Amino acid sequence: MIEPVLSAGRALRFVREEPVGSNAGQAVEAFLKLTGLGKGYPWCAAFIAYAGYAAMGKDWPLPLTASCAQLGEFAKGKGVLVDAPAVGDVFLLYYPKLKRFAHTGFVTALPGSTLEGNTSGGGSRDGWGVFERSREWKLGDRFIRWRGLL
Repeated sequence: MIEPVLSAGRALRFVREEPVGSNAGQAVEAFLKLTGLGKGYPWCAAFIAYAGYAAMGKDWPLPLTASCAQLGEFAKGKGVLVDAPAVGDVFLLYYPKLKRFAHTGFVTALPGSTLEGNTSGGGSRDGWGVFERSREWKLGDRFIRWRGLL
């Protein structure tokens, strides 16, 4: 179940905002539409929803949302929000200044290889495409072990 989801996400590595910095473009707008939003909104969580839904359809166990905070609350309530990553988890980056989770993606390999939407090569949480990255986890970051919901 993990590999089809990660494969669906990897198939979207071509996605770039059009124009850059707009939170828009045909693919980005499709991600956002799945979550009930139009163009112009941050879309990292919408990318997660889209990849999961593309691979698993209605069996995708996480909410179809564009909100990192909502993903975190859902996972906490279901008991699948954990402190250490595993391949296939959805990560949530915690931003102390915002006092909430504010970026997400998939863990693709340990210790910190990821696949993310609405990022950049430099790792911004408000970037312009889908990229594979390497991250170091920080205090407050959490991981959704979504396969525990199946």
